Amino acid sequence: MIDLTIPETVTAPFVVATAHPLDDPAAAARGRVRLPLAAELLGSSLLRFRSRPAAESGYADLLGSAAWARPEQAHLLDKARHHIVITGHAPPVSQPEHAQAAREIARVVAEACEGVVYDAWSHQVLPHAFRFGAEHPEFCLADDWLATFVTGEEDDDLHLVTAGLHRFGLPELEAVGVPGGNLFAAITLLRCLAVGLLDEHWAWLACNPGARRRRIPEETRVDGADVWRYWAAEPAGVAGAPVRVRLRPAPPEGGDTLPYLVAGPPAGFDAPAALWWNDVVDLAMPYVPEAPRRTAA
Repeated sequence: MIDLTIPETVTAPFVVATAHPLDDPAAAARGRVRLPLAAELLGSSLLRFRSRPAAESGYADLLGSAAWARPEQAHLLDKARHHIVITGHAPPVSQPEHAQAAREIARVVAEACEGVVYDAWSHQVLPHAFRFGAEHPEFCLADDWLATFVTGEEDDDLHLVTAGLHRFGLPELEAVGVPGGNLFAAITLLRCLAVGLLDEHWAWLACNPGARRRRIPEETRVDGADVWRYWAAEPAGVAGAPVRVRLRPAPPEGGDTLPYLVAGPPAGFDAPAALWWNDVVDLAMPYVPEAPRRTAA
């Protein structure tokens, strides 16, 4: 079994980078938010605003290295000399609603000052048009809540790591030694695994409010059909097949290192891990070439 430490509170930090700072971001947001919980958070101790010059916010370097949902929009940072940091605080049992409410507030603040929104947990800058939308009433990870970062050469082993699950009180997921030709299958596996683990986690938290420790099995089954749950879309084409996956905690790299779970072959798989990625995962995970159409709420 794997012991997970449940944090007492989790944060949802968003940074609005803008060339037009606001005198009172909370007041600007108050007349624009749509979610009732977002309106409740404004002015409460569960939400904090900080307005700083970009060089003093503590996020300048992170923004400079962030992934862009629309890479062609990176020029928008050229004149964004001011950061408005919006941070929500809530126990894990209150997620994902509190994270959605905090992001709704960041969205409308960006709308008010023509800024762009950086999600510190997923380490990505959201599309500029994001500021004109609204949070979808049904939560799904594909709504820019989870990113997957890949390092390594395409013709060599790849290293994958997710970003975004820590905000919900879960470890991030990691995959090592993935052959380059199995990249999309590995990303799909991590997405399906994230969907299943989150659903189980929130169900457990609802039955164990305030608990600080949880035990999960080292081995689980990942259903390829869960990729449609990741997108909140109707299944299309081949649904995929279940895959047995072994989870193990990644070795800590320092006292303040956040937890990660490494996904790999199950116990008893007597072959190199590369064969598991190629002969098992790649055949079981459905190939989704582009984002499927989301079902209506």
